[in-house]
Amino acid sequence: MVRTLVMLLAGGRGTRLNILGAHRAKPAVPFGGLYRIIDFALSNCMYGRLLKVGVLTQYRPISLLNHVADGTHWDMAGKTGVLKNLPPYQARDDFDWYHGTADAVYQNLNFIRRYQPERVLILSGDHIYRMDYRKMLDFHREKGADLTMAAMPVPMEETHRFGIIVADSQNNVVEFQEKPEHAKGNLASMGVYVFETGPLVQELVRMAGGGGTDFGKHVIPAMLGSYRMVTYPFDGYWRDVGTIDSYFSASQDVLDPGSGIDLFDWRARTNLAYEGVISMPPARVLSGAKVRNSLVSPGCVIAGTVDHCVLSPGVVVEKDAVVSESIIMHRSTVKRGAVLERTIVDKHCVIGAGARLVGSPGAVPNRLTPSHLASGLVVVGRNSVAPPDTRVGGNTIVHPSVREGDYQTADIGEGETVVKSSPA
Repeated sequence: MVRTLVMLLAGGRGTRLNILGAHRAKPAVPFGGLYRIIDFALSNCMYGRLLKVGVLTQYRPISLLNHVADGTHWDMAGKTGVLKNLPPYQARDDFDWYHGTADAVYQNLNFIRRYQPERVLILSGDHIYRMDYRKMLDFHREKGADLTMAAMPVPMEETHRFGIIVADSQNNVVEFQEKPEHAKGNLASMGVYVFETGPLVQELVRMAGGGGTDFGKHVIPAMLGSYRMVTYPFDGYWRDVGTIDSYFSASQDVLDPGSGIDLFDWRARTNLAYEGVISMPPARVLSGAKVRNSLVSPGCVIAGTVDHCVLSPGVVVEKDAVVSESIIMHRSTVKRGAVLERTIVDKHCVIGAGARLVGSPGAVPNRLTPSHLASGLVVVGRNSVAPPDTRVGGNTIVHPSVREGDYQTADIGEGETVVKSSPA
């Protein structure tokens, strides 16, 4: 019998990530140069020797599946491990999408029953953190709990983004508020749950047929008072990177030794074979170039200035280009004399010579999606081109696959959105 089976929720659509999540599952978004967001949960499982993992996929899963593959890169292939892709259930006559986090697990109860685990560890694939799950499992057993939830304090102004736990001095859960407008505390659920298998299956079966079900909205509140529920205090680095702002902040944390995130110490694993990263040469910093406090990946070629940036593999920064406080993803090129500040550039983009994409904290919020982008960043979607000498202001979004002809003017003001023109 498997003592602990892992169910990794990786099917979420990154709506609040806007164009960064438009063409890929949120856990597949690149992070920290070499990695994808899902790598951190998978690496935590690997180091905890929790090697039987079901990955629940749904929204645009192709790049995620190609990256995860059979789990070999996290020791989950072979006799001792298994990594199984679990898409929504396809019946004979229809295709039933997952209708919430709990429904996703419910639709895969046969996978759980096949291994007959004593308990199930449920994880989200869109968080950045390093955690020893074995310590949480030991805590769960010592407490004799039916459900243990990892939790940590968050700023009060951010409580509306999380499930908020009210616990007593013994870590017993006495109340749970899912993304409350008025929180009773600031102890946030991290989306890391240990369930005893019996209570989990019982509650999922009981709620089946009632429409969409989520752990935060339905299962956890329904279990209060009937099961022993406790919190597991976590005091390490943890970040939900489900918004553009939180993604950018976490990426900047990579460059801050005092932030608590240490990619070298964490030793996160990734799939370097995917997209040919493993065969790329070392990064080259050419004569006259300047690089300050930045993470530079293999295959990069830098002839300009890079300051406080995260560069994924294959990025080119040409002579006289200046890139600061920015994230540039795989195989994008910043042409000669271009200037980027507080900008996120997705994969396979070209920033034209002399272009200026400059974010500013006081910029007008993005007019189409102000709730997604209001902190002053510029965000450029994958496969896009910014024309030479273009000016782009803060809180502007450039959609994927935009070309030079899609720009109506060379001066794109604050809060705008550049979209691909409809074919004639």
